[in-house]
Amino acid sequence: MTEEQLRESNMDLVRRYIEAINAWDFDAKRSMLHPDMVFEMPFAPPGFDSRFEGAEAYLAFAEAAMEVVGDENLHDVRVETFASDPGEMVAFYKSRMVFKASGAEYRNDYISRWTIREGKITYFAEYYDPIRLVVALGGSVQQATLEDSTAEA
Repeated sequence: MTEEQLRESNMDLVRRYIEAINAWDFDAKRSMLHPDMVFEMPFAPPGFDSRFEGAEAYLAFAEAAMEVVGDENLHDVRVETFASDPGEMVAFYKSRMVFKASGAEYRNDYISRWTIREGKITYFAEYYDPIRLVVALGGSVQQATLEDSTAEA
């Protein structure tokens, strides 16, 4: 396989994985994940785990999310590979979800990082605005002002 073919194959794997997220297709997701993969959400708000080691730990988290969220509706997906490594990718997408219990709408923008080795996802990190998530879950975030920071100094 040429480097360009490998790039295309890996980008297609990420797209198919995002489609499986939208479909809540856990068998398809499991088939694309390396058993020792790592999933991270570096900007997860307090109370949320930010790292899952192993495909089964991550999939258990995703299955629990299915109880809370209606359809994921990830859309406007764009996938790019690193110039230096066809197995390193960045994907950009948006979400449009509704929380089942409250009916609250949740929309966000995402940048995700992916590593693929030998046709399996070994690393997946999702970066998003945690404030939008907190607000959609019924929480609030108060904006600090410059005066607040100088008063404490």
